[in-house]
Amino acid sequence: MYCDFYSTDAKGGLTQGYVKAVSKEVEALAELVEGRRAASIFIGGGTPSLLSESMTAGILEACFKHLSLAQEAEITLEANPESLTAAKTAGYKRAGVNRLSIGIQSLNDRWLKSLGRIHNSLKAKRAVSSAREVGFDNVSADMIFGLQDQTVQMWLEDLANAMALDLDHISCYQLTPEKGTKLGRIVELGEVELPAETLEYFDQTEKMLKSAGYTHYEISNYAKKGRQCVHNLGYWHYRDYLGIGSAAHGMVNGARWANVRDPARYVSRINSGGLGALRNTTISDEMKQTERLMLGLRLKRGISMQDVRTTPGMEAMVEQGMLIISRGRIRASARGWRMLDSVLASI
Repeated sequence: MYCDFYSTDAKGGLTQGYVKAVSKEVEALAELVEGRRAASIFIGGGTPSLLSESMTAGILEACFKHLSLAQEAEITLEANPESLTAAKTAGYKRAGVNRLSIGIQSLNDRWLKSLGRIHNSLKAKRAVSSAREVGFDNVSADMIFGLQDQTVQMWLEDLANAMALDLDHISCYQLTPEKGTKLGRIVELGEVELPAETLEYFDQTEKMLKSAGYTHYEISNYAKKGRQCVHNLGYWHYRDYLGIGSAAHGMVNGARWANVRDPARYVSRINSGGLGALRNTTISDEMKQTERLMLGLRLKRGISMQDVRTTPGMEAMVEQGMLIISRGRIRASARGWRMLDSVLASI
């Protein structure tokens, strides 16, 4: 409802075939990164926790067999509370998952209903407690603010309830009506009115989480010491990544690809001896510069000046106090970070 990621229902008989296809694609793409160690695996998009423990284990076994992994590689599974049971959570741990990212979104049943979620706050809390009980020591949660009729104080109360779960990592996202989604359509029609000013949400969120020992290391992400998301840091540092599965995107050695979105079509392509990629793009030097800057400025530390070219727009943003250049790095100021979209548009 609140994002434009591709999603589809799990169709009978497709899930097992899909897992086999993913395993085949892992083997086929492994040669692209031969001799390199993967820092992380992220099983995400949709609701991966709908997969059984054995299916998840099958995918990870293919990764362990065909890819070289760092000794302490971060292996994340995204999960929705309603699809997590104590038994499944334990099974994911045995399969090799060492980090859970749970789509809590809110611990207020009213907000959950408005988001179209099918879990309630009790299920969300149980999902976190089950993860702890089976030995997960790295648990993250997604939370959403800027909902209809939600005040800053209401959001902070919701956030405080999430913090009470002693999470290792919290992602706080502003509800954004993407064009083409149900939410986007009803906002355009005026049926739903979202908060117009969200800077105070940003400021108060940072203040509350920092006071509780979380580091604000990326615009939307906060982590306890040593619990920054390794996988997402790879994106923000513009590192190569393999994209495997339907609707996945990958980038290796200056080339980017996008896999076919429909799972059934994806399985058919893999089983016929092909790959999942529907589109392939060679990344130009100009694109690399733009993308490095766009992603690097999302980080609190910013990006090394060695990785970007100075532009007149960038110099103007420095003069306006939106960007700061110091010790060979460029980063957004506190004000610029809160207005990053407009800053990027100007440089």
